[in-house]
Amino acid sequence: MARETAKVCEMLRFTPVATGYTALPQDLMTVPMSDGAFRTLVLLCSHASSETGECYPSQSQLAAMMGKSKGSVSAHVKELRGLGLVQTETQTCRHGGNYRLRYLVTFWRDWRAALRRRRTASAVQPVERPVQLTERHKEENHIQANHTPTTRPKPVSKPATSCVADKAVEVVVDNLVRRWQTAKGGAPFPSFEAEVPDDLVAETHRLVQTMTTPQTPPAPSEIRVALRNLWQDRGIEVDETLLEGQLRLMTRETDPRGLLQRLEAHFTTHWPRHWRRMSTPAQFEAMIAGLPARPADLGVKLRLLASDLRRHAALRLREAT
Repeated sequence: MARETAKVCEMLRFTPVATGYTALPQDLMTVPMSDGAFRTLVLLCSHASSETGECYPSQSQLAAMMGKSKGSVSAHVKELRGLGLVQTETQTCRHGGNYRLRYLVTFWRDWRAALRRRRTASAVQPVERPVQLTERHKEENHIQANHTPTTRPKPVSKPATSCVADKAVEVVVDNLVRRWQTAKGGAPFPSFEAEVPDDLVAETHRLVQTMTTPQTPPAPSEIRVALRNLWQDRGIEVDETLLEGQLRLMTRETDPRGLLQRLEAHFTTHWPRHWRRMSTPAQFEAMIAGLPARPADLGVKLRLLASDLRRHAALRLREAT
């Protein structure tokens, strides 16, 4: 037993440089799937091209790597297809016979592109900026006693993968919404045009139960902290008077949390790095008005899925009576 334990420990001394590794979005951990399907997805990701998300391992290869039968691998791939995480296509040769199976990991290309942007953003880039007072030439007899340099907080780098980390969850949710829409068709409530599969009901129930988030609006103190971090992360000294004016504008909004997310995205892509002053309330209000339209809310889609589950339950109850 001790010898086997030592052998396993020796095997687990991985060297990332020598053996490589596969980075996955953290939100994949919240997607309801079986252990075998998750392991199959990891193997497909490790084989997938970072440019296209495609790979071509055979079921025999996957079965050998997982220590399972080809039937089990096929069932896991079917589960991943149902979740919308993987697409498959059978490719044929010129004579009509099956040549190979093409796998497409639907979120992989965007995820890998986000990782590349994150590495690029972490590199220090020279920027044009006006010369600061402390950098100007100081003459020998020039009095500098009152010219104390202002210390500014260092900007904190944000991950560039936040918008794509949710990509896998969005793919699953959109796929479930599409399947429910197909089942409903144009039938009146609570009927369905097509039969609702049991696996669709089970997957939707698990996802809604796992992903449902509280709808309570954030407290003003939470918004204040988020605004303060938004400015400090860009090396900008916070003016409390301006911050209070921005806070009043934020608390007037119907969805302050969503607005903070859009502001973060706007600052990341459009805020000039050499600007060192906070926006006035009037400028801040104009900035909010110029933000792009709010994208489809994941919470809205989750509430739609919950409504579909209630519709299905109402139909079952009517059939039972």
